Amino acid sequence: MDLKQAEAVIERHENGDMVYEQEYIDALEVVKDHLAKQSSYWKTEALSARTALKYAQMYSRKSLRDWRDEK
Repeated sequence: MDLKQAEAVIERHENGDMVYEQEYIDALEVVKDHLAKQSSYWKTEALSARTALKYAQMYSRKSLRDWRDEK
């Protein structure tokens, strides 16, 4: 079951339509797995951004010191 199918099953369940219990549970698992992957992706992106910022700050400080020392 893919994410679109899972969303459709959940929507049918919320609308009061007949959905097998196991099908509904499987749909919830698919959505949970998708959200976990998204969360992991964004945590990785945030870590990459923080690392890039740290190196940029270190480099700019070093450049400022070099520039100041040249005078």
